[in-house]
Amino acid sequence: MNVLIVYCHPSKTSFTAKLKDAFISGLEKGGHEYEISDLYDMNFDPSMSESEYLFDRMGEYKNERLAGDIAKEQVKISGSDAVAFIFPVFWSASPAKLVGWFQRVMTKDFAYGQNPQMPALDKASCLVSLAESVETEQGRSHIEAIKASMLGSKIFTSAETSEINVFDKLSADILPEDEREKLMEDYLKKAFELGENF
Repeated sequence: MNVLIVYCHPSKTSFTAKLKDAFISGLEKGGHEYEISDLYDMNFDPSMSESEYLFDRMGEYKNERLAGDIAKEQVKISGSDAVAFIFPVFWSASPAKLVGWFQRVMTKDFAYGQNPQMPALDKASCLVSLAESVETEQGRSHIEAIKASMLGSKIFTSAETSEINVFDKLSADILPEDEREKLMEDYLKKAFELGENF
């Protein structure tokens, strides 16, 4: 399977980065091909321009070409069988660059419209890191917000199967250090298995 990984985290030493690496190792073990859109490494611009807005929402600027960064992402999606999003929860949402990725890349005529060009995917998946526990009201509300935004997106609604995998209780305030270290080890094993069995 050809997998596009859309990864979004500002720190290369974060646990989310380790999740990404473990998932990639699993993909390689499982014989999958993959490509990465690392939104921070790419310095992806999350801001929609006025011309992008007018084309997408109002049908204007029809003769304008897509910005290069958007066109590249659409080509990546079109060449993939599946897409995996790896990101943390920041203030009950994904990081701004990932929000902007959806707003800019999921354009009219590609992701929606009368004849959208985006192919249906075999699978769409999320690996989400969360400081809180999903057993708390705050943790549940964060994940419900993520589910509403991600599962309702065109990528997920057009995929044959979709899933959201949550790696929670990552805050040092929740568990003793030894339990937290063990939990993170287990999470990295799970991320590897998710990749291998993708």
